[in-house]
Amino acid sequence: AELQSFVMAPEQGQQEAMDGAPLIAAATGLKDEGNTFVKKKLFNDAVHRYEKGIDILDKADGQPILRHEVEQMVQLKAVLFSNIAQCMLNLELWRRANEAATASLKFDEANVKALHRRSKAREALRDYAGALKDAVAQQSVETNDELESRLKMLRAKKEEIDAAIRAEEESSEDEADTELVKMKERFDEVVEKYDLRDDETASEVADWLASGEWLLTVRRVANRWKMEEGDAEAFLRWIAKGVEFQSQNSANQAQAAAAAPAPSLLT
Repeated sequence: AELQSFVMAPEQGQQEAMDGAPLIAAATGLKDEGNTFVKKKLFNDAVHRYEKGIDILDKADGQPILRHEVEQMVQLKAVLFSNIAQCMLNLELWRRANEAATASLKFDEANVKALHRRSKAREALRDYAGALKDAVAQQSVETNDELESRLKMLRAKKEEIDAAIRAEEESSEDEADTELVKMKERFDEVVEKYDLRDDETASEVADWLASGEWLLTVRRVANRWKMEEGDAEAFLRWIAKGVEFQSQNSANQAQAAAAAPAPSLLT
């Protein structure tokens, strides 16, 4: 829900502007009470006061309010949500801290405290890219030695995670390549064992696979060429992989052709 703002008194027949001052005063009082609880490290009690303040301000949603009161309410909501985020950090409830700080930034995207608190929550959640993004946004509003040090630390952590991901991807690719080599070697062994060097055998199985007319099973292949079932399985796996590669290449070529610009008819 949104607040409707009026700069001038409404004309006759229009809905009168709601008096937002009592709501602002009540929510401000609850904010101050919450701050007192924070100083006593009673964070759950503080959160209760902040949330109650937000609920009071929500009563103005959808109501016509004078513009300056709307601005006060928006800023107050940003502060209340940001304060909740700090309490959640103190309670080590990282996801709830992240959510509260995000809510604060919806009302005030340049709120440096909310940016810092969400960055801290994201760091605890090991979302170093998100933590770094918030720290950079904070830097655009303010800068100091502590923030510069934090930016350096977050960049190092992000790079460490990125490097680990790259290494894992490369390792996975290597493992896949190794598996393909083993599959091909096993296929060659079967071909040699059953004297299936002619291309017609592989073509026949490939046709079965591609046509979809046959339920091609290991047993069917074993019976067709008098193979042991283990050999038939290895033989069938490699041919199926070949059909898969062929289908993928055809799809890639079709996609490339569709993306290519049409030839010009102009000379």
